[in-house]
Formats: sequence, C-alpha cells, structure tokens
Amino acid sequence: MSADFRLLRWHERDRQDYERLAAALERVRAIAARGRGEIVACVPAGPQEPSDADRARTLLAQRRARDVMAGPAADLFGEPGWDILLTLFIAFEDGRGLSAGEIAATIPLRPPVLARWLAVLEARGLIGGSVADGGSDVVARSTLTGDGLALVLRCVGTA
Repeated sequence: MSADFRLLRWHERDRQDYERLAAALERVRAIAARGRGEIVACVPAGPQEPSDADRARTLLAQRRARDVMAGPAADLFGEPGWDILLTLFIAFEDGRGLSAGEIAATIPLRPPVLARWLAVLEARGLIGGSVADGGSDVVARSTLTGDGLALVLRCVGTA
C-alpha cells in the first residue's frame, strides 16, 4: 500500500492518539530544554488528512493516468457518470459550476455521450442546470445537487 493511500485511511482514533502523544512529547521536550538549557528538535507532525477535494482530485488523476497507460483499451474502464460527478465536485469545492465544454475538457467523452450522461445524472437528481434553454445564448452551468454532493462525499470519504 502506498503512502498516499495510508494517509487516506488513517483512522480518527489513531490520529487523536498520535496528537495526544505528540503533545505529551512536546511538553517533555520543553521541560528538558528549560532544565538543561538545550535546544531540542521539534516533534514531527503526523500525516495531514487530505481534504475531500484533494481525494477527488487524486481519484480523477489516477483514472486519467490509468486511461493513458491502457491506451486503446482505456474504453474498457469507463465510468463516465462517476467521472462527471468527481469533476463537478471539484468545481463545487472551487465555488463554480461547469459548462458541458468545460466538463468535456476534463473527461475524454464525445459530446453526444457527455450530453446523454448529463441528462441521466440530472434525471436522477444528482446534478442540476445541465440542460440549457433551447433558444438561449446562455451556456448552461452544471452543478451538483444536494443528493449528488452527499453521494460523492460518501464515496470520496471512504477512499
């Protein structure tokens, strides 16, 4: 298991135990330094818990790297719905919605396939705003709904 995945799976209780131990060691270090007039090295900090957005970025990057390594066989690994949800979650964390063109720039899908997936995700109540008004010049911005956000957080939180 790589270090990246170990950080993602560090249990809350273990983190709290480590923080208590680190605080106790820091107190001992301070007492020793005062008593002997020595300078003692700081206690190293434990691994920092990645944010949900960082986890989503890592998952999406791993998926794109897998696609590159698979070459022509990359279409065997496709999960367009999940890729779209991850992309919209990252945009949500950045405080913005995405147009279909911006989503297509991130996910290697042909426009008709992307449009079909956006319609499916919207019909299931996971995203909103993906269908533009027929005669409007306004570019539709897709965003996660509350249900879509909850789904992604449940999945990314266990990654």
